[in-house]
Amino acid sequence: MKRKFIFSILFLGICVIASAQGDSYQGERLYQLKCGRCHFAYSPSKYSAEEWKTIISEMGPLSGLNKETEEVILDYLRQEASKKEREALPSSPVLAGYVYTELFSSKDITDTFDIHYLNINLTGRVHERISYRAEFEFEHGGGKDDPPFIEQAYIDVWFLKNVGLRIGAMLTPFNRFDEFHGPLENLLVTRPQVSREIGVSAWKEVGVNLHGNLFINKDLYLNYDAYVINGLGSGSRLRGSRQYRDNNDAKSFGVRLSGVYLDRWEVGASYYRGAWDDAGDFDLSIYGFHLMGKIGELNLFAEYSRSLSENPDPFEEGKADGYFIQASYLINDKFRPTIRYGTLDYLDGGGLLGRSPTDFDTRVLALGFNYYLTRAIVFKIEYDIVQEGERKEEKDNNLLALQAAVRF
Repeated sequence: MKRKFIFSILFLGICVIASAQGDSYQGERLYQLKCGRCHFAYSPSKYSAEEWKTIISEMGPLSGLNKETEEVILDYLRQEASKKEREALPSSPVLAGYVYTELFSSKDITDTFDIHYLNINLTGRVHERISYRAEFEFEHGGGKDDPPFIEQAYIDVWFLKNVGLRIGAMLTPFNRFDEFHGPLENLLVTRPQVSREIGVSAWKEVGVNLHGNLFINKDLYLNYDAYVINGLGSGSRLRGSRQYRDNNDAKSFGVRLSGVYLDRWEVGASYYRGAWDDAGDFDLSIYGFHLMGKIGELNLFAEYSRSLSENPDPFEEGKADGYFIQASYLINDKFRPTIRYGTLDYLDGGGLLGRSPTDFDTRVLALGFNYYLTRAIVFKIEYDIVQEGERKEEKDNNLLALQAAVRF
């Protein structure tokens, strides 16, 4: 009888351990799947348990977490989280950021080292329904020509678990590249021309954005954004039209809708419309489509954008369109070759209302190779083969780019 009792206790203990290991494995698998879809999943020991709650509260909706999957991931992270004591409120703010230095070399530019960005951001929770993010950047070393600026500064008010209202300065939800312009998320040194000039990276705006997700079934969910912002103004071109304070009384609006299937494929569409001139008489419309996919260690990314800008007589409507297609493959968590082909065709007579005449017509083939010392430290090399379009005279402006970046 005594022997049977001992065996029963041992069997129960083995079952409990096996169950705990199974739960931990499921949590790790979900964490890598959900949080590793768009970027390297951070080491679980990077943050404390309370800090992980803060991060999950901000990123969970975009990752399609429901109550059940969020608890499984949080249970795993609690077990693996940093054990060091931190004097902080239960709503622990998370301090992070990145820094990177670059060198660009081409016949038509001066070769120079550039401390391109120092980014510092703070994310936290002040209430179970209120979270915030503040992000500050120093560009090109600062100074009077490039003073520090606010990249983002907003609060999120969560009406439901996956329905929130974002209020403040934010990256405009148009296509997806802007959310990957950081050095660890952007797999090359340069940014695609279409995303720079039509997606106007990094497109910072002030306004409100209703965002969240909707679960269709266990394999498919939708992410959505519907926003009202100050909108692009009358700068030299679309990229030069970024502004925080509005130049007219007409607000701009936009939507983005994307579907995520099996946490590996994402397809989405974006639309933006708003008056761009000081009087608010002429509208700018931008359309976009994006595709993201992951097959094992192969990452695929593509975007298309088109803009139409109304102009006063005698100028014709300004038009721009372009796309990029990108593929990369991660080898042994250390090496990543990447190839990207992109186009940009942008012609706008402009001129009367503050915009300069704009004419881009280029094709760029970018070849890159990354070495990851760790998942937070990367060294990149890129070579761009640049071809001019029919409206442009051919010239030798191929580009060599180097980058060293650290995320902290």
